[in-house]
Amino acid sequence: MLSVAAAGLRTRWASFAGPLAALALGVAVIATMALVLGAASDDPHRLPRRFAAAPAVVQADPNLRLRDRYGTPTAVPFAEQPALSAAVLARFPGAALDRTFPARLPGGPADQVGHGWSSAAFAPYTLTSGRAPTRPDELVTSGGARPGQRVMVRAAGRDGLYTVVGTARPPSGTTQVEHAVFFTDAEAARLSPPVDALVPTDRASARRAADIPGVRVLTGRDRALADPGALRDRADLTSLTSFLGVAALLSASVSLYVTAGAFGLAVARRRRELALLRTLGATPVQVVRAVGIEAVLVGLAGSTAGCALGLFGGPLLARWLARHAMAPAWFTVPRTAACTAPLTLAFTAGVLVAVLAVVAASARAATVRPAEALREAEVERRGSGLPRRLLGLAALGCGSVLLLTVAALMPGTALDAKTDVELALLIVGGAALLAPTLLPPLVRMLTWPLTRGAGPGGLLTRERVTTGSRQAASTVVPLMITLGLALAVLGATRTAQTVENRGLHRQSAPADLVVLPTDASGLPPALVARVHAVPGVAATTVTDTSVLTREPALTPFHLEAPAPVPFPAIAIDSPAVLGVHVRQGSLGGLNDATVALDRSWHEHVGQTIHLWLADGTPATLRVIAVFDAEPGGPRLVLGPHRAGRAQPDRIYLRAGRAAAAAVRAVVRSPHRVTPPGTRGFTTPDVTVVAASRWAATVTDRQADQTRVGLLVMIGIAAVYGLIGAVATAATAISGRRREVALLRRIGTTRLQAVGFVCQEYALLTAAGALTAVAAAATVLIGLHLAV
Repeated sequence: MLSVAAAGLRTRWASFAGPLAALALGVAVIATMALVLGAASDDPHRLPRRFAAAPAVVQADPNLRLRDRYGTPTAVPFAEQPALSAAVLARFPGAALDRTFPARLPGGPADQVGHGWSSAAFAPYTLTSGRAPTRPDELVTSGGARPGQRVMVRAAGRDGLYTVVGTARPPSGTTQVEHAVFFTDAEAARLSPPVDALVPTDRASARRAADIPGVRVLTGRDRALADPGALRDRADLTSLTSFLGVAALLSASVSLYVTAGAFGLAVARRRRELALLRTLGATPVQVVRAVGIEAVLVGLAGSTAGCALGLFGGPLLARWLARHAMAPAWFTVPRTAACTAPLTLAFTAGVLVAVLAVVAASARAATVRPAEALREAEVERRGSGLPRRLLGLAALGCGSVLLLTVAALMPGTALDAKTDVELALLIVGGAALLAPTLLPPLVRMLTWPLTRGAGPGGLLTRERVTTGSRQAASTVVPLMITLGLALAVLGATRTAQTVENRGLHRQSAPADLVVLPTDASGLPPALVARVHAVPGVAATTVTDTSVLTREPALTPFHLEAPAPVPFPAIAIDSPAVLGVHVRQGSLGGLNDATVALDRSWHEHVGQTIHLWLADGTPATLRVIAVFDAEPGGPRLVLGPHRAGRAQPDRIYLRAGRAAAAAVRAVVRSPHRVTPPGTRGFTTPDVTVVAASRWAATVTDRQADQTRVGLLVMIGIAAVYGLIGAVATAATAISGRRREVALLRRIGTTRLQAVGFVCQEYALLTAAGALTAVAAAATVLIGLHLAV
C-alpha cells in the first residue's frame, strides 16, 4: 500500500503542490510562534553580567507564593523587587550589600543608576583612572565625567553636589550592563536605605540562606535574574508571552483552516478517481486508507519543511520584536535542545491536520455505492454534510453565548485581546464552516440582476455554485477567514483604544495643565512640593502603580480566584483635580490606610480589602469611596505613599492665567542653584502641557504601540491567508480544464470562457466578503454594547 501511495504521489505531484505549500507555510507559522513563545517563557538565556564575579546572590523573593484552593503552589510576580528585611540582613554579618537607585549626572542617560562602591566588585568594575570614593561628596562614574569635575547629581529624587574622583569600566569583552554611578557605601545607604541584594561571604552562608522563607539564592546562570532591569525584562516577557499567545492562537487558527481547506479541495478534485476505485471493487476502508497514507507522506514532507522554515523564522521574529521595543534588547531564540518541544508540536499539528482533512474529504466519496459512483463523481451533493453543519452551528452558538456573557456580566473583559480573538474565531469560524450553506443564497442574490437579460454569465455562475457549493466554499473560505478575523480583531482593538482614550480624557478633565517628566525617572519630590506651594493652584500628584489582589466576585456563587492577579492603580496626594465620579463616600479622607475602588468590586464604604502593594508589602485597607469604573483606567485609588519606590508620573493642575505662569516659572527654574565651575542640569527635566494635549500625546503613543502589536498579530495571519486563498483558487481553476473545454466546444470564445470563470470567482469573493463582514460586525456590535 505504501508503494502504491508513493507511486500515486509521483504521478499526481502537481495536484498536491498547493496543499503541500500551504501545509509547509502553516507549520512554519506555528513553529515560529511556538519557538518565540518558548524562548519568552524560559529563564534568561544569557550569562550573568552585573553579578558575574559573585559566587551567589541573595534577594527577597520577587514573587507572591501561595497555595490555591486546591493546594497547588502558585507564584505571582510583584511589580517591583522587594527589599531584604532587617531580620534577613542580621543573619549575614559582613556580607556585601547592594543598593540600586536612580542617580543621574547632567547630560547622562535617563537609565543611570547609583550603587555603593563595594558593589563594583560584583561585576567586577575596575578603576581606569583616579581612586575609589572615600567621602560622602565623592563618586566614581562609568562614563560621562572626568576626575576632578564637580557635578550636580540627581539621586533618589534629590539633587546634590559631588566631586568625581575616578572612572571605572566593566570587564573587557562584556557589554556594559548599566550606566553606573558609585558612591561610598554610607552615602548610598543614606540616599536609598532599602537593600536590594547581598553577596554572602562564602558558599556555606548562601546554602543557609536557601532555608529562609521569602528569600531566593541565585547561583550559576540564574545570577542573570539579579541583573539591572531583570524584573522589568521578566514583566515585559510576561506581557509578550500573553500577546504572543493571542497572536499564535490567531495565526495557528488561520493556518489550520487554510491548510485543511487546501487538502479538502485537492481530494474533492479527485472524486472521479475515488469513485472509479469504488466501481472496480475497492471497499471504503481501502479507499480511505490509500488516501490517508498519501496524506501522511505529504504531511511528513510539508511539516518537515515548515519546521525548517520555523527555525529561521523564530530568531527573525525575536529580533524584530526586540528592535521595536516589544521585548528586551537581548531577547532572541537560541537554537538549542529547548527548540525540540515547539518544533515537535508544530510538526505533529501539521501531520494531524493533513491526515484529518484528507480522510474527512475522502470518506464522503468512498462511502457511495458502486452503482452511483460515476454520478457522484460528476455532480456533488448539494449543501454541506451534517457533521459540518452541526460543528458550524455549535461554533456560532458558543460564540453567541460568550458574546452575550461578556456584554451582560463581564463588560471589562471586552477590552481583553484574548477574549476578542476567541470571539472572532468562534463566530468567523462558524460562518466559514457553514459557507456551503450560506454561499448559494448569497450568490443567487448577487447574480439576480445579472440574470435579467445580461447574458448567460450570471446564470452559469449561479448554477455552478448551487451544484458545487462545497468546492466553491473551499475556494473562498481562506479569504473569509482572513478578512473576517482581520476586521474583527482590528475593530475590537480600535474599540478598546477608543474606550481607554475616553477614560484617560475623563481622568484629566478637571485639569487645565499637566506637569510631566521628560524621561522615565519621574518627578523629583522637591519639584512636586514647589508646584504645590504656588498660590492659586489646585494640584493632584499621580503615581501609576499596580497591586495584587483577588478578582471581585461576579455573583454570590462565584468561586474564589486560584491566585491574586495584578490590577492597575494610582496613588494620589489629593483628589482636588482628579476626574473620578464618586458614587459612595468621598476621596477627601484618602490616606495610606484607606482605598477607593470602582463599582466592579461590589464593595461598600467601610468594608476592608486585602492586597499586596507593588513592592510586595501586604496591606489591609478600608474602603473610603466607590467610584464609576472607566474601561482601561485604574481600578483602585491609593494613598500617596502606597506606590512603592515609583516617583510621581504627573501632576494635574487647575490654575488661572497668573498661577499657570508661576507654575511654568517654577518648572523652568533650576531645582538647586549650581555653584560656578559645577556641571549642572542645563535643561529642565520636566515640562508643562495643556491637559488635552497631554491626553492626545499619551493616546497617540499607545496607538503606535498597538499598531506594532497588530502588525505581528494580523500581518502574519493575513499574509498567509491571502497566499492560501490564491493557492486554493489556482488549484480549483486548474481542475476545471474539462469544463472550460466543454464551453469552448459549444461555441464559447476563449475570452468568454475566461470571463465566465473570472466572473464566478469575483462573485464568490463578494459573497465570502459579505459573510466575513457580517460575522465581524456581529462581534463588534456585541463588544460595542459591552463597553
